[in-house]
Amino acid sequence: MKLRMQITKDPEIRFISHLEYVRTIGRAIRRAKLPAAYSEGFNPHLKFSLASALGVGVVSYTEFVEIELAEPMDVETAAKALDKALPRGIRVLAADAVDTHHAALMSQAAGASYRVTLPYNKDITAAVEAFNAAEQLLFKKAAPKTKAGFKEIDVKFYIPRIAAVCNGEETVFSFDCKITPTGSMKAVDLLNALNEQYALGLPVEMADIERLRLYKAGKNGKQLPMLDAGAVKLA
Repeated sequence: MKLRMQITKDPEIRFISHLEYVRTIGRAIRRAKLPAAYSEGFNPHLKFSLASALGVGVVSYTEFVEIELAEPMDVETAAKALDKALPRGIRVLAADAVDTHHAALMSQAAGASYRVTLPYNKDITAAVEAFNAAEQLLFKKAAPKTKAGFKEIDVKFYIPRIAAVCNGEETVFSFDCKITPTGSMKAVDLLNALNEQYALGLPVEMADIERLRLYKAGKNGKQLPMLDAGAVKLA
């Protein structure tokens, strides 16, 4: 039996690393005394995984953890036990049982929806329209481990369209970003690419980045929820 739970990474822990986030969840699974399965071998570890890595500084209301159990357990009981065992900053929002033979959780995440808020009050309508009309936008992303020191990516492959609304002294960007088996794109890289291409002067270091939704890919590109409608809701 596998449990899939929707969890959060709230603002108060936005600056912890992905590795520490994973370790925190693992410790909570043990504290909750869930009958989690362990791998075999000399160094057995808990069988659980997350859908997609989240960058440092990014808030999320839509992370997903999948836990393999050694024996069946009531979904709501398990979800409440884990929620109680998690520290401040991580909450369980919903949970459901999934087929043990389903594809790995990470391979099912096809994209994510983001909201990015910046202290910026200039009109960027022309830049947004130009971006949406462009067929390609190449951006050199720093990649210290490569020989060249950078990797060139096509922003439009990952983020086909953006929307932006100015609310007084703030500008709010909304967009969907593709997740592939070989990687995805960070919101800060989009902002840097917009600055580079359109000379906007966006204060990237002050961006408030929120991941609002993770989704699977259905037929004809339809976005499907990571949990079925019948999932147990805790919040």
